[in-house]
Amino acid sequence: MTTLSQYKEGDFLFRQGDASDHVLRVRCGEIEILREVGATSVLLGHVRDGEWLGEMGVIEGRSRSATARAVTDGEAEVLTARQFLERVSSDPALARDLILRLSVRLRRIEDKIVGDLLPFADDRPSDGAGETASDEVIADDATIWLTAQSDALRARIGAAPIHVTKLPFLVGRVPVEGDVQPLPRPDLLIEDEEPFRLSRQHFMIARSGDRLLVSDLGSTLGTMVNGWAIGHHFMKDAEPLHRGENHVVAGGKDSPFKFSVFIS
Repeated sequence: MTTLSQYKEGDFLFRQGDASDHVLRVRCGEIEILREVGATSVLLGHVRDGEWLGEMGVIEGRSRSATARAVTDGEAEVLTARQFLERVSSDPALARDLILRLSVRLRRIEDKIVGDLLPFADDRPSDGAGETASDEVIADDATIWLTAQSDALRARIGAAPIHVTKLPFLVGRVPVEGDVQPLPRPDLLIEDEEPFRLSRQHFMIARSGDRLLVSDLGSTLGTMVNGWAIGHHFMKDAEPLHRGENHVVAGGKDSPFKFSVFIS
């Protein structure tokens, strides 16, 4: 039997480095995900009602890669690793979501080996968690502009909008001494300093069928798309864009690397 856990604002549900021995499904409340980078805690995003927390650590058999702290009072369903795996075996929709995520990660490794990064499948949770009105058809001939939305980013890439003329379009960090040059090379390279908020291949804009997506490329600190967190620490790795202005933040919720993606 699963159990219910009540938590208060400020409680830690688990900490970075803890063993991944259970999974939580948030029933109510809000939880922030933090990554410890040296002495600094970086806010990556939030997990809310209906979303899973800590599932990939159990699937992959690794320790917690981030810290989960309650923003509000709430309640979560707690499953042991065994209970969660049994749930997966009896829930085709949940199993498909997890297989998709693992498949995307495997394909990323394969694509990097051959130096040909391909568009990724959307990993939107099938139970509707995180779905927004942004899930819409966008024509092949849509015009895409990428613009800096913070002073720190404008100082690095300029204030003029960047016309995205080919997809996928990759955004990443300028390699520093000792780094291996990523393949393929990002279309937009941005300088960053330690402790890095950007990964060498951080996110990309790509087409999947009749939609445009932003996919996190396995970055250390994740990506925010229109307020939704995607990446290694969250239940999905991609988020669709909508016509008009979209907001993308690379490197955690409070990162200075804030972009506007305008689609017309």
